[in-house]
Amino acid sequence: MTMFAIDTNILIYAHNQDSALHNQASAFLERLMNEYDDEGNLEICLPAQVLMEFMNVITRENLGKPLPLADAITIVQDYINSGIKIIHQQETQLKSCIDILKAVKSRKKIFDVALAATLKDNNIEGIYTVNTADFKDFNFLHVQNPFE
Repeated sequence: MTMFAIDTNILIYAHNQDSALHNQASAFLERLMNEYDDEGNLEICLPAQVLMEFMNVITRENLGKPLPLADAITIVQDYINSGIKIIHQQETQLKSCIDILKAVKSRKKIFDVALAATLKDNNIEGIYTVNTADFKDFNFLHVQNPFE
């Protein structure tokens, strides 16, 4: 079984009712949150970084109808309470970031590299994202846009 992480953009679309992808993202997340392996575990995880990015983006004034911070916190707390695996940076984070940056030989957004390093350090093999180009150079990841 390949464990997949959920990227920030999927959460934003699922919780931003003005998004053109809202219905698709919401249904996709609901399906994933109800799919368990033979041992009763979800086959997805959420990086702590993604949850922090979610709270930052979903509350931005330029979003159209941003959520109040209290609502964003409640959503994140609901994910935590759901039992989904939350992954965190490991001691190897900085080394992994540097190694990834050396391997891609190009300038990337540091937060994408940091997220990729967190996934690698936690043995997460895939990521669901709409921004597949952001992760194409990370050959250790299976990158899927669930809406294509």
